[in-house]
Amino acid sequence: MNLSRNLTLGEVTRSATADRLGIKNDNISPAQLESIKTVATNVFQPIRDKLGAIRVSSGFRSLELNKAIGGAVSSQHSKGEALDLQGIHFENNVMFTFIKNNLEFDQLIWEFGDDINPDWVHVSYTKSDTNRMQVLKSVRINGRVIYEKLGNKN
Repeated sequence: MNLSRNLTLGEVTRSATADRLGIKNDNISPAQLESIKTVATNVFQPIRDKLGAIRVSSGFRSLELNKAIGGAVSSQHSKGEALDLQGIHFENNVMFTFIKNNLEFDQLIWEFGDDINPDWVHVSYTKSDTNRMQVLKSVRINGRVIYEKLGNKN
């Protein structure tokens, strides 16, 4: 099933961790599916159209999968509102900057990496509430993940 011109439901639900642990990750409610389609249309597809091929490293997560990987209880991945993305023929910092400067989003997170390039980019979009346009950077300090606020787009 296509969620947008260049994104399929299979890409968004694929999880090596779910496969390894025998967790079902395709039990999506109609509301979650609508949220995933909204993210695909408003975030994924504009990036793909402008920058080229991108990979979803983490998309939808069932509650069981989210718990297994230690995800936040309120993770937007489990609501179908978030994608973790990586550029294929361009650096992740290019994608981060493009999203920040051109798209509406709820949260945009520079995920780990260094000051030049994130390891991946987390982006969320919600249709059920006002998108906060919140820009963050995740870092590890003494084994804990900390989110530094880089500001808001507006």
